[in-house]
Amino acid sequence: MLRIICAILTLGVAVTGGCATTQDAILQLRAPDTPLEQVLRLRPELREQIATVELRQFFNNPEAPTAGQVKVTETGLKDDSVKAIQTIYHFRLDGRQWELVNTQKMYQCLRSSDQKKFQQEPCP
Repeated sequence: MLRIICAILTLGVAVTGGCATTQDAILQLRAPDTPLEQVLRLRPELREQIATVELRQFFNNPEAPTAGQVKVTETGLKDDSVKAIQTIYHFRLDGRQWELVNTQKMYQCLRSSDQKKFQQEPCP
């Protein structure tokens, strides 16, 4: 009986210790700066804007991503011709570091025939 209790206690300590080790390993494998963290560092004004800001981060594969996007959509702007501005930041994983490879800016115009569509040209 004593052996069974000791075995259970030993197993419990081993499992608990294994969890802590796994968490440490995950933290060490985590890329230093995610695409979202990099965009927020590039655009600190997003944290203080009065306009509505929507941030979305996407990856090509949830298990082992190699490409990612951060989509920033700003609405409620102080411009009577622009309904929204959408900036898409394209990233790729190079080793353990996310690198910004392209930025695309698009506008949703209030004075357009299709007000739901984003376009690359600035609004008139």
